[in-house]
Amino acid sequence: NVGAEQQNMQTPYNIGVDQQNVQTPYNTGVEQNYFNIENTNDMTQTNPKSYYEQSNFVAQNKIVAFVGTSKNGTSFIVNNLAELLAQKGIKTAILDLTKNKNSYYMFTDNDQRLMQIATQSIKNLENGIAQGVEVNKNLTVYTALPDEIDDNENFEAILQTLDNNYSAILMDCDFATDINYFIKATEIYLVQSMDALTIQPLTQFLSELKLKNALNENKLRVIINKEMKLKILNDKMILGGMAKYNE
Repeated sequence: NVGAEQQNMQTPYNIGVDQQNVQTPYNTGVEQNYFNIENTNDMTQTNPKSYYEQSNFVAQNKIVAFVGTSKNGTSFIVNNLAELLAQKGIKTAILDLTKNKNSYYMFTDNDQRLMQIATQSIKNLENGIAQGVEVNKNLTVYTALPDEIDDNENFEAILQTLDNNYSAILMDCDFATDINYFIKATEIYLVQSMDALTIQPLTQFLSELKLKNALNENKLRVIINKEMKLKILNDKMILGGMAKYNE
């Protein structure tokens, strides 16, 4: 419940303030690979709707992607972090790029006016208009109707409009999100729960990004979204558990 005990809550990681101190806590098993925008022939053939070759967009602000297996709490983390950043006075936007469009239901609250705004919000971004569902003066949500995927969506125009109007853009993603958004993100947070059933799809997702020459491993961060009652839990135990799974 964001707002009830706000003073006791801490932002789980630091976005936009002290980025140099945030490190990837483990090796994903995927070799480090910097994508090359000019060398994308295979990738463009794999994904006909990609804009890799002609995209010149470079973010001036934080554009962060969050992705995880269903029911791992990815949207929960995005929404609560956005609220925390907004309360700190940081102008923040949520861009809902999931197939289910959880933000559509959460932030419209069956209000016909808000539903109409939400339906047009991403299209507005394509046209250079930053008009979404305003949660408060520092937080705006951009979403669409559930299961609505626009194959002709201009990701560059969408991100440019957001970058022009907000200091932090949090993208709620799933494995069906256009990989252009992951390429342009300044950071990618992988949300998982230490369960092998949730780690495997993320590992496969990273492998697919690499095969499409779209993975910059320096962008990767990990959120372990799980509460466990243990007497001791240290970095060595976590890394050891992941190493065992990877083997």
